Amino acid sequence: MGDNKVNYVIFLVLSIAIIFGYTYFFTEPPPPKPQQQAQGGASPAPGGSTSPPAEVFEGNLPRQSVQLTPSGRVITIDTPLYTGKIDTAGARIFKWDLKKYNDNTNGDSGPVDLFKDSPLGFSTLLRLEGYNIPEYIPFEFGGQDEVRVTDGKRDISFSWTSPEGVAIKKIYEIDAATYTLKQRFEVTNPSSASVREKLDIVWDGHIEHHGREGNTKSFVALVSSDLERVDKKPKSETQYSGVVEWFGYSQKYFISTFLPETGASTTLSVNGLPEEGLMRSVYSYPEDTIPGGKTSATSWEVYLGPLEYDIVKAVGYNLQESVNYGWVEFLAKPLLDFLKWLNGYFHNFGISIIVITVIIRLLFLPLTIKSMISMKKTQIQMEKLKPKMDAIREKFKDDKAKQNSEIMKLYTSSGVNPLATLGGCFPLLIQLPVFIALYDVLLHSIDLRHSAFLWIQDLSEPETLFDIPGVGIPFRILPLLMGVSWFISQKMTPMTTAAGGESMQLQMKMMQFMPIIFTVMFWGLPSGLILYWTVSNILSIFQQMYVNHRVSIMQGGS
Repeated sequence: MGDNKVNYVIFLVLSIAIIFGYTYFFTEPPPPKPQQQAQGGASPAPGGSTSPPAEVFEGNLPRQSVQLTPSGRVITIDTPLYTGKIDTAGARIFKWDLKKYNDNTNGDSGPVDLFKDSPLGFSTLLRLEGYNIPEYIPFEFGGQDEVRVTDGKRDISFSWTSPEGVAIKKIYEIDAATYTLKQRFEVTNPSSASVREKLDIVWDGHIEHHGREGNTKSFVALVSSDLERVDKKPKSETQYSGVVEWFGYSQKYFISTFLPETGASTTLSVNGLPEEGLMRSVYSYPEDTIPGGKTSATSWEVYLGPLEYDIVKAVGYNLQESVNYGWVEFLAKPLLDFLKWLNGYFHNFGISIIVITVIIRLLFLPLTIKSMISMKKTQIQMEKLKPKMDAIREKFKDDKAKQNSEIMKLYTSSGVNPLATLGGCFPLLIQLPVFIALYDVLLHSIDLRHSAFLWIQDLSEPETLFDIPGVGIPFRILPLLMGVSWFISQKMTPMTTAAGGESMQLQMKMMQFMPIIFTVMFWGLPSGLILYWTVSNILSIFQQMYVNHRVSIMQGGS
């Protein structure tokens, strides 16, 4: 018996390790692929500068420095969807408020600012053979400080001409109906001879790692159909080569992305900056030649808005890949659509989650009931055989092989299959992909953001009732309800110790800790997800009550 105790303690430790390990690996995105990492990555130059690729022609290279505040004239763009601010020095974005999304649930909360605590975005690093182009081109803007675009589209042009006559324009096309901006970068060659041009997009961003459930700020990119994600500051340079469909910085519910529009194989490099929590991404357009007296034009798009599946999918460029539904996306998207459809009737996502949980359980009800009845019958049969099994164990207590052989003969003669109780796992395995898909929907859907239900202020976040005095741990009702309902459901689930004796008893005792373990694990998860699990547990209790009653009637009539 001593060996058995040791074995089952090891089993318990390994089980907990597997659970936490699965949670960790399931919630963490994969690291950058080794074959895409630059060999012998280079660290950023002093002051955060990025060295030019070796194949680029020699020329005057501006040294990019990190800037958190504008250094030129500030131009405000106001549309029904957002209010943005652009610095004429480089025509860079440094503030972008989304009007339809508050920063938090406080009544006086301002809108979400996508560039909060981040450097100015979308610096155009231009190198022109034979010319000295400033690090941040000192563009001029001929309009008013505030530009309103209430409907339709409007171009906003920033221009600059160098002393040598090089004319450069950066043009924003503002569409009042979307979160997407079109940009065009034009360079006019004033000489009669051709000149070589190299254009890089340098974008410094803020990244923070809080795990999948928290508001992690990550760098994301789609390169040759592979999603790359960086949520911890890189220690050395990483370079991706291939067709860069988009790249940018994402939060839990929002994303800022650059869409190059080239369709060609290019390079994208990322590196950490000396400043805390900052990293640099550099996208390199292919080198070009501008004929004498001609103008080169490079176009791209920028998406600055909510990370909502239907919206980002409509943008194109496979931007919907930025919504992290994992391998169950084929189930997650229909479930999300169905949840939103239900909410169109109930106008409360809490009620909608309860309804979708009931519907899912009803769909699996016939299979679940059949399995539960089989388990309950097997439990009753095993309990009737327990005295005979105890007698066999006592008779052959010194001969385990003979003991097991006689017990198996008893099973056969009595028509009992001790493994039938394992059949209860089958409906759970079938439902597992659906649960994972709904898990991802409730974890990532922006629709739940700031949605209230009963005492819960925000279904996309854990409850925020109060902190337990002297401990500092937040007190939450819903995870406790989930744990209690799980414990009751587990106590009612048919489990027999007859087949395994003391060994099975040890396993059952270990299983009793599962509600506690999962209550701790789920303590910091979004309330909407815990609401789903709690309702599911409560439905399991009623299902088991029905099964127990039905089996009791069947036994009484036999």
